[in-house]
Amino acid sequence: MEASRTLHDQVEVSTSRATPSETWKAAQWRASALDRVLDGISPRATLIARAAAELNLTTRQIYYLLKRYTPKRTVSSLLPLRPTTRVKRLSASVEHIIAEVLRDQWLILEAPPLNPAVKEIRSRCLAAGEKPPCYRAVQNRIPILFDPQTIARKRSASEKHVHRLQPRPGRIVAQQPLAVCQMDHTPSDIAFVEVIGHLGSYCARAYLTIIVDVFSRAILGFCLTLEKPSALSIALCMAHALCSKADWLTAHNLGPHDWPFGRPHKVVVDKAREFKSHAFIRGCDEYRIKIRRRNRGTVHQGGVVERILGKLNRILATLPGRTGSSIADRDGYPSEKRARLTFNELEQCVALAILEHNIDQNEKTLIVPALEWAKHAAGLPHHNDDPVQVLINFLPGGYRCLTPQGVHIHALDYYSPWLGQFVPERDRIGKLEVRYDPRDINYVYVRNPRTKSFLAVARRDGQTMPVTLWEHQQDRREKRARARPLEQQRVMLQRQRVQIAAEAFDRSKGKTNRVKKKGLLRAAARSKHAAAASKPYEAVKPDDPPLPTRQERGKRILPIEDW
Repeated sequence: MEASRTLHDQVEVSTSRATPSETWKAAQWRASALDRVLDGISPRATLIARAAAELNLTTRQIYYLLKRYTPKRTVSSLLPLRPTTRVKRLSASVEHIIAEVLRDQWLILEAPPLNPAVKEIRSRCLAAGEKPPCYRAVQNRIPILFDPQTIARKRSASEKHVHRLQPRPGRIVAQQPLAVCQMDHTPSDIAFVEVIGHLGSYCARAYLTIIVDVFSRAILGFCLTLEKPSALSIALCMAHALCSKADWLTAHNLGPHDWPFGRPHKVVVDKAREFKSHAFIRGCDEYRIKIRRRNRGTVHQGGVVERILGKLNRILATLPGRTGSSIADRDGYPSEKRARLTFNELEQCVALAILEHNIDQNEKTLIVPALEWAKHAAGLPHHNDDPVQVLINFLPGGYRCLTPQGVHIHALDYYSPWLGQFVPERDRIGKLEVRYDPRDINYVYVRNPRTKSFLAVARRDGQTMPVTLWEHQQDRREKRARARPLEQQRVMLQRQRVQIAAEAFDRSKGKTNRVKKKGLLRAAARSKHAAAASKPYEAVKPDDPPLPTRQERGKRILPIEDW
């Protein structure tokens, strides 16, 4: 039996590492050679010797192939037999040593190489009087002793290796349009240029955010921004997706086009920080949109939007200034030198690429997103949402108290006459809901307590020039930096104050007497400090002229009369 198994291994070794197509061609080649042996008229030994020379095998191997091929004479009977069950040639004690060493020294979280474990196995086998196995024999025992999930779980601290080996049954299904939508971001694989006055030209990549309907695979809206994905990116994308885009297309000189839009019932997102923001959650609650977040290791649940983002980037990569998805993909292409599109032109190109996708037939499902949407979207409710109000509802913000000076946010005061009528009622209406647009903080948007709609409130200082939030924050950082040299002086003053207090405490320790007549002591202390204080008249007293000296009149001596 061992000899037959060895013969089988020799026959199969030539096709063990071949691809399926190469294995099939090799089996066809062997079948044609064996057909000439079975159908030939020459002596059988001559035909078998000729077939062995043609197939580069021994005559014994030809006899083995004939035994498999003759009953049915099918090509599949000559394919490699998998899985192969090899006869164990090692003793039970050696097998036990291999399993024990691999479990204790190789299947651990530090993931050491196999070579030290093989040396330990060979050493233990020699000590036990057994023939030591070779490196290949130990390596072949690994898939027999441990399954791939156990190896990934024991030798790696990352869960992604375990998730990669697990099956993922099921598929992403939506019963109707807007039932499930997916939303995600990606850096665009193209650079744009902008001329900034006398400073020169700026070249960078923009960030693309899209929201896709799972049922029809249509892109409902997008947002192209310079800054990294944030709550503002989500707000702009949701406002673009929920409302009609006829005015937007006209403003961007793209002409009339049918672009699907609507309010989704559920949106699937990942666990990025911007999708956990209070602004996004509060906006979805406002329009009754459910949020479903993908857990770690479940990237396949967002496969629809991921594939469409890749498709859009492939379209954009055909334009001048492509950056590629990696350095290897760029392949030395001079992106900054070849970049020609401005930001507005790039935004138009992205919109045209999305319109092209919506009318493009999917090669796998043969579905045209625009036609699939038009076929099933007739019964969908029309909410006629205002784009401005949708944008404000998804903008970042919070709650602020109303004061007679208005509302205070970002170290700025905002006031408007319509807000002044609620000042007498501020204790009853509570805090007001305030939203702001980071692109221009000269205005904030306060929800009217009566109408429940957002109204604009300007800055109290009357400044009208647009200022972004990051410019305002940068200006405050610079002002703090200018005042930083005084920090050392302030610390020195604090230290002197503490030192004086400590000396006073040490001086009065154990000398304080409690006296009941506090009034008398207070009066005496006041008199003492009043007497010791410097008086104003000492500083402003005029200099009096010296008094004239009075000359004393001498005594007049009367004459003496003689009688």
